[in-house]
Amino acid sequence: MAKGPAGLTIAAVAEQMGITNGGVQYSFRSKEALISAMFERWVQDHAACIDELCPNSQDGHDRTNAHIVSTSNFDARSRRRAPSLMVSVLNSPQHMALTRNWYRDRVNDIDASTPAGRRLRLAFFAMEGAFLMRLFGLIDIPSEEWESIVADVMALIDDEVADVASPMESRAA
Repeated sequence: MAKGPAGLTIAAVAEQMGITNGGVQYSFRSKEALISAMFERWVQDHAACIDELCPNSQDGHDRTNAHIVSTSNFDARSRRRAPSLMVSVLNSPQHMALTRNWYRDRVNDIDASTPAGRRLRLAFFAMEGAFLMRLFGLIDIPSEEWESIVADVMALIDDEVADVASPMESRAA
């Protein structure tokens, strides 16, 4: 965390964990394997969180709502994961492709042919954008402001905001 993505080395991990370089290499073989393990853990943890929020649901809207709720819970753990996620995606075409596919699957789960679906899609992109901007330190969002942003996003989902017209519908009107 202190040295950024470039500081992620086998030696740095070994030092932080209080073990030998060989101990880390025995488990991960290479820096790339270590990054892959971090990425895999992030994916598994996120899936477990979604399953906890909406058990046994395969409904895309339910799972998208759960994703937004999960993403809104920005905490120290989220902040700690930022470097590993950034390193993973930026240094690996494979992880970049997996991330793109993961996001595409989330968006494809949303039926944007309805006003509620369009609000959900807008809420998804708004929450992801705000989360990633805060996560990667692109903007400082204090807790009170974050809570306000989350409330605004949740209002989109909860139907408290007027239907969002598509650009084509707006032009036709």
